[in-house]
Amino acid sequence: MVKGSGTRLRVFKMVTRKEKQLQQQVNWAYWIAGQAYVVPLCLGGPGTAKSASCAALAKAAGRNYEAYFLDQEVPENLGGYKAIRPREIGGVHRDVMASIHDERFLRCTYEPSVLLMDELTNAGGLLQASALKVVNDGIPGTWIFAAANPPEQASNGTDLTPPMVNRLCVLDWELDKFSILDGWRNGLNFPDPCFPLLPENWKEFHGRWGVLLAKFVEFFPQLFNAFPKDLAQACNPYPTPRSWTNCIKLLGAAESVNASPETSSKLIYGCVGQPAGSQFLEWVEKQDLPDPEELLANPSSLKLPSRGDLAVAVMASVFNRLRDENSGDRWEAARDILECAYGQFPEIATAAEGGLWKIKPQDYSPKKREGDSLKKRNLERVTAG
Repeated sequence: MVKGSGTRLRVFKMVTRKEKQLQQQVNWAYWIAGQAYVVPLCLGGPGTAKSASCAALAKAAGRNYEAYFLDQEVPENLGGYKAIRPREIGGVHRDVMASIHDERFLRCTYEPSVLLMDELTNAGGLLQASALKVVNDGIPGTWIFAAANPPEQASNGTDLTPPMVNRLCVLDWELDKFSILDGWRNGLNFPDPCFPLLPENWKEFHGRWGVLLAKFVEFFPQLFNAFPKDLAQACNPYPTPRSWTNCIKLLGAAESVNASPETSSKLIYGCVGQPAGSQFLEWVEKQDLPDPEELLANPSSLKLPSRGDLAVAVMASVFNRLRDENSGDRWEAARDILECAYGQFPEIATAAEGGLWKIKPQDYSPKKREGDSLKKRNLERVTAG
């Protein structure tokens, strides 16, 4: 304290460009969606490093990079060229029409890759239909991204069709000013953006969000499948079972990398639009589900929701967070949480017990627990071996 001032001294810390990016999570929604196999479309003005950033992601992840600039492509480059090829059908060799794919497409098929479909708002008619097939079918093992200028800024701007929009996660591109300024100061050697790379177990985070969304549409059935009444609005994200399913994938993926609530909100809006997305977020907030980190820090504070499905979601969130950062102390805290859960929902705690032991840290010897209460709750396990 400064004498007589009654104020606290403040210590200022220099924040690096990378720390600033991590705090702001610049374009994290975009990078998360592509890795979760929901094709994201970023809309941004010309010259804002959309294409260069995708190439940087491929380099950082050790993947092959391929790009289609759709204002310069023909439908066959995406859908394949027709050629006569022999095939055995019904035990007889017959000549059939088959597709011969572009080299870029084949590389993405056989090599872990990042594929960028650039200038998507310049693709109309058959070209957009070919791009739609790629978006719908995907390419196993390849992260697919899309980028474009808004239609009013594109050289041959075309609105996207409702089937295309409903398969995408549509996002605004966020200009990474810090990286650009650093590059200018360093002889045009631009630093790579900060990318969140999904862990191998990112799909395990879907469960909680699936439970929440299933309950949400029970309360708001009109949002389960809400094609816009105004056709002019159908070129923007809107709710369907498919776009809500994409939300579950992306919210789980976001949770797996501890993305901020702002990043998660962008992913929801990008799939189902802001009106439906805001209603879902408001509903989730009202459920007052506890933060898993707070529970791990204070297990006795657990108070499960009265709804069994939401109680399951709470336990799943604790286990998911534990997988992300596991240690003996945190695992023991999860045992304490499980004990508290038994007193509130015995059947849920019993069902969850096996899952907790499956994620016990390797070579960790659990603490021996004594006491009649624990024995009654059947939480003691044989740890020999």
